[in-house]
Amino acid sequence: MSGLWSGEFRYDANGECVNFTAMLTEIDGKLCGTTLEPVTFGPLLGYEPEYDATVRGDRCGQHVLLSKRYTPDTGIIQPDLIYCGAVDASFTRFTGRWSFSEDARISGTFTLSRVSTRTGASLAVQLAAGA
Repeated sequence: MSGLWSGEFRYDANGECVNFTAMLTEIDGKLCGTTLEPVTFGPLLGYEPEYDATVRGDRCGQHVLLSKRYTPDTGIIQPDLIYCGAVDASFTRFTGRWSFSEDARISGTFTLSRVSTRTGASLAVQLAAGA
């Protein structure tokens, strides 16, 4: 899963689609990373071009569970977002559902595609070499 991913998330309620990117690092099934998305809501609407967030989670086989939290400088105070899904056998597409950890009524779907398989391969080589 290590590498740069690009995709979108959609809201179930209105179908709104938001593009986003994720940079993920995986070590022994543990995931961490960051996301970037355009500002489409909240206190920085009209003032900043992007929100950033941190993600943490786990991968077991092809099943992936991520928790996303916006960074404090975004001014967003809300429960964590939970992304639950699966990665395909070639580790190039990650799809599933998202919802708030405290309110599953606000939810939707997401799809991420690996931007470059070379990114993941390069990170794997670096990790194996102890870099």
